[in-house]
Amino acid sequence: MSDKKIRGLKRKTKSMVNRMEQETMNFPSEFYNGYWHLHLPVAQDSITSNKSPKAIKRLCIQTLLDRAEHLKRIKPQSNQSFRMVVAIDLPDLWNSQIIVFSGDSHFKGFFERNEDYQKWIPLSIERNIASEWDLSIPHGMSCLGIREEITDEDGQLFENEIWFVGELD
Repeated sequence: MSDKKIRGLKRKTKSMVNRMEQETMNFPSEFYNGYWHLHLPVAQDSITSNKSPKAIKRLCIQTLLDRAEHLKRIKPQSNQSFRMVVAIDLPDLWNSQIIVFSGDSHFKGFFERNEDYQKWIPLSIERNIASEWDLSIPHGMSCLGIREEITDEDGQLFENEIWFVGELD
């Protein structure tokens, strides 16, 4: 994380919200490998900096949740099942994204991460991202927190949290 001062934070944040609204105005029509996704459209240093206020980070997360709820509302009636999920990557919010899964097999396969180099371990159910970040979780969406452990080719271990909020059931 950087300690560098961030210039134009209000402008960058407003631009991020506008881009997310534009990119999610319509339901996605092109899916690759069973999903469509939209990363947080903001410069990495502006969201990962220690100088970024928690309120701005919270707004980024809430905007992802709100836009996923919008996509859920405009989901087309189809024989194909679609699931809206927000992946919130902590502490590196820059990797956060909205994911729309096309088909249950792609959805289930996405969560199968138990290899030697990557493990997903459920977090304690006592943890609550909604209260920790003062978020409004859309109706019909649930939360799942995992600790991700990645071991690189040199054997070095990297850990982070990913919170999934969406149509998980």
